Amino acid sequence: MLTAYKTLIRKPHALSTFGFGMVGRIPLALNPVALVLLIAETKNSFAIAGLASAAYTLTGAICGPRIARLADQIGRRKVLPPITVLNALSVFFILVVRHGGTFAICVASAAAGATFPNFGSFTRSFWGRSLESNRELHTALSIESVLDETAFVLGPALAGVLYSALSPEAPLAIGIIFLLVGGLGLGYSGLPHLAAPEDYVHHGGLLKIPHIKSLLLSLIFLGCVFGSNTVSTLAVAKAGNRGGDGGLLVALYSIGSLVTGGLYGLREWLSPPGKRYTSAMFVMALCTTGIIITKNLDTLPFWLVLSGFAIAPALIAGNAFLRSSVPQQSLTEAFSYLGAAISIGITIGSAVAGKIVNDFGGWSGFYFVSASATLSAIVGLLGLRRKEEPH
Repeated sequence: MLTAYKTLIRKPHALSTFGFGMVGRIPLALNPVALVLLIAETKNSFAIAGLASAAYTLTGAICGPRIARLADQIGRRKVLPPITVLNALSVFFILVVRHGGTFAICVASAAAGATFPNFGSFTRSFWGRSLESNRELHTALSIESVLDETAFVLGPALAGVLYSALSPEAPLAIGIIFLLVGGLGLGYSGLPHLAAPEDYVHHGGLLKIPHIKSLLLSLIFLGCVFGSNTVSTLAVAKAGNRGGDGGLLVALYSIGSLVTGGLYGLREWLSPPGKRYTSAMFVMALCTTGIIITKNLDTLPFWLVLSGFAIAPALIAGNAFLRSSVPQQSLTEAFSYLGAAISIGITIGSAVAGKIVNDFGGWSGFYFVSASATLSAIVGLLGLRRKEEPH
């Protein structure tokens, strides 16, 4: 059963790509939590911390695809190392201005978010260009999904441990080390990411390609699921006098995805990726509806794990759909758009769920979670699967 994984890992540059890509992913999950912890502690204000976090997330979503497009045009090695160093300096700038005014903190946070390299887009584009077999690509994307979920389990936990054991500044400082190791290692190791041909012209951008807008809109709703699920889960845990379990409950969501991500890559799927994506989203919508029906803190872990099972299959299929829809010379940018759409959704979902939870209670937030999952599935059904229907 593990033959597919063993074969892929033996490919040239596979271990360095996965290894440095994993190290670089840790700040992706660590920094948002570390930023909130740092600013809330030094400024004694969650409002300022929330503004800094929003600035970090939104500028990352806006600028990430531009950085990736530049990498597609002039090559990975010319972009990834310098942007990594620039991001390290930007994060350090947050540490310098943490006691300053709100504007300075938000500017520093925005700069850090805008310059963060999306490691998943760089590694996935490498596999998309170097693997010709759909079977091998499917396995590579499954491993990438597992690495994503591993980072989102380890990153927030590491931020909390470093904050408690060392200092409020420690999580971001340690994150800089992970960033430099991952970014410089990935930039200078493995096969060079060749630039696009000289006659390549970016005609109107990827958003002009049919069905890409449907995928990105669906992913924004999926991001809303992630953001609102975190807020709602923490709220019901706190309301049930089990606030200390909130972090563990949130982690169960990623753990469920991590498990299915590993299992998903063991099988060769013959169905079209659009169909697999929408099927996974309908499963997620069904499971989140179960949370609303039961409204029981004791059964919540079961429903969270069950919902999490759908994440990896959805994202793997979404990546495969994207790869089949865009030119190879634009793969880094395309995968970066995928991450940006989810980030935008997380920001929207967190804000909306926060308002709902404040006004109507923690369990009410799951109505928005379920609605977002359902809308993501419907948009995917109407947009993605239409592309794969025979004409």
